[in-house]
Amino acid sequence: MATFFGEILPVISRAVDDDDDDESFENLETYVKIKWKKEAQEEMELTKDKKLQANAFVLAVGPAATGFTQTYVTHNNYEIIGAMFCGMKEDDVNTFGQMSPTDKTCYIYRKCDYPSALVCECNYDIRPEYAHSFVNQLMSCLNLCEGHVVIFGSTFTSEYKSEVPTSDMNPPFMRALKTASFLGTPMAPYLEQPNVATGLPAQMLTYCHIHKLNAVLYMCYTDSIHLDFATLKTFQPLIESTPVKYMREENKKASETLKKIVDLHTKHSTLYM
Repeated sequence: MATFFGEILPVISRAVDDDDDDESFENLETYVKIKWKKEAQEEMELTKDKKLQANAFVLAVGPAATGFTQTYVTHNNYEIIGAMFCGMKEDDVNTFGQMSPTDKTCYIYRKCDYPSALVCECNYDIRPEYAHSFVNQLMSCLNLCEGHVVIFGSTFTSEYKSEVPTSDMNPPFMRALKTASFLGTPMAPYLEQPNVATGLPAQMLTYCHIHKLNAVLYMCYTDSIHLDFATLKTFQPLIESTPVKYMREENKKASETLKKIVDLHTKHSTLYM
């Protein structure tokens, strides 16, 4: 299968049955591939630790989070320097341009006039079994010792545990978690116990906590099964969060961009109705 950068990746299926032994799960690393543009690869080779210097890093997971970053962060003055391919199958539809909600591609962007600002946009939710490999491969290429990390994700209100009925929660709403190294106050209420974060956002936050990185996770809870304006706009206050406020540029056509993103997902959702 050809990638965005022209390489050929093996097509691998994770179809297994109950008789598979544990050894079949030891090769999950092979199901996550990271590819860098030649220029970025050469930059890494010139550094002592073979990593890209990053003072600000944003990870957006899922259509709502990527829709937010595409509208307010990477819409201008950013270049693609890498891509991650995860769990791709032979019959998957991929445009390699994130123009389809089914694209299983995660692109890594860099701000042209602020090279240490990076954004990774995953247009789809990474399966939990790939999350550990995904985070380890990505973070092994970045030097974030003095940087800030912000993670955006979304899930359904059905996953949110509260004594308050879901109908009284006024979704969509946002909750936050942070690492011990982040000394500031998140721009959303903390996620209450016994709720837990899961998937790739949780794996990234765990990595940052273990490695003592400044990181905050913002999780949007929505009751809509389709991407809508209300869910996308839940992220809007985070335009002024750290480090997003240093990475973004004003988008005078933000409303138009949001409409295109919602229309794209709506069209896909009703394609077979």
